Amino acid sequence: MDEQGLIANGQLEVLPPGLTITGHMLMSSNTTNSIKTANGRRMTEQRHYGSTAKVLHWLVVALLVIQYSIGWIMPDIKRGMDPGVGMTLHISLGVTILLIIVARLGWRLAHPVAPENSLAPWQRVTSEVIHWLLYVLVMATTLSGWLFASAQGWTVSWFFVIPLPMLTAGNTQLLQSIDGLHQDFEWTLLVLIGIHVASAFLHLLYFRDGVMRRMLPGSVML
Repeated sequence: MDEQGLIANGQLEVLPPGLTITGHMLMSSNTTNSIKTANGRRMTEQRHYGSTAKVLHWLVVALLVIQYSIGWIMPDIKRGMDPGVGMTLHISLGVTILLIIVARLGWRLAHPVAPENSLAPWQRVTSEVIHWLLYVLVMATTLSGWLFASAQGWTVSWFFVIPLPMLTAGNTQLLQSIDGLHQDFEWTLLVLIGIHVASAFLHLLYFRDGVMRRMLPGSVML
């Protein structure tokens, strides 16, 4: 018999394609390694990202678009200048992105997602490396900006409401040492984001596999 059956309430039910039975566990090759056990417990390894991971991911994406837009139109920083409205918003958004990316990283470690089974081994390794580099660069970019503001001796409030702790007091020597570091991280991150986005659309439009759909809003996770 080509299709496997599942006996429920005394009747034999044919399983849909892609689902198999191993022991007492229902398996799917498309969405999860194990969907649900006989006693109703959820699987431990998912193939699609859950709602929380998607919200955190797309929230960071939206904030980075706003952040880069603000950074592009801001005037050059000169010695002795005050942060101003634009810089305060820029720093506030940076701290917000830092907190969200740390939460996103913690959630990913606590809720791992299995690699897409259609990827070649080298694609899996490359994808993993790029993802971890994105985490590192987002944190490095936001922290270096916060450190630069602190070395400038600025007093900044988070969205003009909550005073932000400064990572150091005004420090001219440190300021000279890290001058340009924040911009280097910004451009490196932007290049890596471009590679990440291009790869996602390549999978969506050329390979036509499920890689990008795993993170799209509304995709079904059984």
